[in-house]
Amino acid sequence: MNPQLFPRQPRRMKQPAKDMLREQLVLAADEVIRLRAENLALRDAAHQAAEQLRAAVATK
Repeated sequence: MNPQLFPRQPRRMKQPAKDMLREQLVLAADEVIRLRAENLALRDAAHQAAEQLRAAVATK
């Protein structure tokens, strides 16, 4: 048997403040932009290396 005479209602989780959610969204968007730029730079570097290899093999 429950020792409380009147059981409490279950607590609801509070929503984070909208300002905090907006700030998290801005940070996540900045991270996505940064990672996309890094990905494109790495892709370009790999493409250039592959082209140099093709050119080196073709001249042999």
